[in-house]
Amino acid sequence: MIVFVLLAGVAALPPGPLDFKAKQMRIEPQTRRVFLDGDVQLVRGDLRVFGQHAEAEYADAAAARKAPKPKPRKAEAEFGGPNVERFTVDGNVHVQRGSRTADGERGVVDVPGQTLVLTGTPLAPPVVRDGTETLSGDRILLRLDSDDLDVVRPKVVLRRPLAEEGHANPAVPVKVEADRLQLLQARKLARFTEDVVIHRGDAVVRSPRMDARYGEGGELTRLELRGGVDVRQGERRATGETADYDARSRVLVLQGDPKLYDQGDVLTGDRIDLALDSKEVRVERAKGRLRPEAHKGEGGAP
Repeated sequence: MIVFVLLAGVAALPPGPLDFKAKQMRIEPQTRRVFLDGDVQLVRGDLRVFGQHAEAEYADAAAARKAPKPKPRKAEAEFGGPNVERFTVDGNVHVQRGSRTADGERGVVDVPGQTLVLTGTPLAPPVVRDGTETLSGDRILLRLDSDDLDVVRPKVVLRRPLAEEGHANPAVPVKVEADRLQLLQARKLARFTEDVVIHRGDAVVRSPRMDARYGEGGELTRLELRGGVDVRQGERRATGETADYDARSRVLVLQGDPKLYDQGDVLTGDRIDLALDSKEVRVERAKGRLRPEAHKGEGGAP
């Protein structure tokens, strides 16, 4: 159902200054700023940031005196170092790091905080790509000292298939929306919070929060939805306090006063298992209310 290649780790950036290239450079000592224009490129380790314009903000003089001095290098190749606090890059910003790429209209590099924040426009939001996986949002924060991401109002399109053992049909692409997403690489965890909506085929699942857990190879193992769950698939609806989705079996397990509503029938029990592909249902300690009149004409019913 979901695989985050984005959770495949890359090494933290090495310490040291950012190198740069640009067609033009202008220095304003009084405001402690440096301006770059035309085919700007910033490089540090395996991180490359491209854009049309960039502005560097230096720390104040007192902070600069306290900061350790970098080893001397060619003046035309080095820019910044520990005295630079922030880089702002504008105009078709493109980021490369390992197999991951990202695009936006503006990128802000916080050097002490070791973060890169990408923003865009309503029509062209910032995007992160890794292989066939695509993640967009209103604001994407990439942590440069790890492989973690923090995304505001994420929209995730996931197409990379899982291992298909025991399944004749390929995995169905999934779209996930939420107000917030954190990718925590060390914990192999993607945490969606606030109004999570999952679209999978004809099924729509809503919940206040969801944790997606992954194996060592980056494959999805489990989805955990908490705080109330609402599932709709065709004319069928199911609710519960919690739901767990097993990626291998493709079964969604509802617990916490689970209920299933289907054309006037109501089923309850200790646990309700929904097979999203076959639409089979299993209920433990089932109780229900059936309305035969709602099924007249189905399957030869009188």
